[in-house]
Amino acid sequence: MPLIPTIPAGSDVFIDANIFVYGLNYRSNQCLQLLQRCSREEVIGISLFEIVNEATHVFMLEEAHRKGLIGKPHASELKRDPSVIPSLIDYWLDTERILALNLLLFPTDEQIVRNAQSQRQSASVLTNDSMILSWMRAFGITHLATADRDFNGATGITVFGPDDVV
Repeated sequence: MPLIPTIPAGSDVFIDANIFVYGLNYRSNQCLQLLQRCSREEVIGISLFEIVNEATHVFMLEEAHRKGLIGKPHASELKRDPSVIPSLIDYWLDTERILALNLLLFPTDEQIVRNAQSQRQSASVLTNDSMILSWMRAFGITHLATADRDFNGATGITVFGPDDVV
């Protein structure tokens, strides 16, 4: 897998949720630098609103865990005591940071959902990853930034990942 810093200038690149999480939580300098490159339009960062929502979910769980409100950063832990949710506010600041980046954010539609089934079949990926592949194929995007190695079975795309996640 090529590294994120090797994404060519001027490229369109689809940004997966984990890039937002690792970059904005300072767990990967490479992910953060990619997001900064997107802000400066050195590369064209593209994602889905559903991916932003996925990152928001992770941010919320990580904040609750960091504050000692749940034992593990899992949704089931937070569901046991949802009364703590109103006290969580830092996660939203991270989401606001995503929305403030110079990214192209798109919704999905019925055809993307339908075409995702063939992506699950051909690339052996789970539902959220199949949505990414379906959208990328529909719009001719061939570069994907992700820390997820599950995309290795996908053909016709170049997956760029970080090697500095802590």
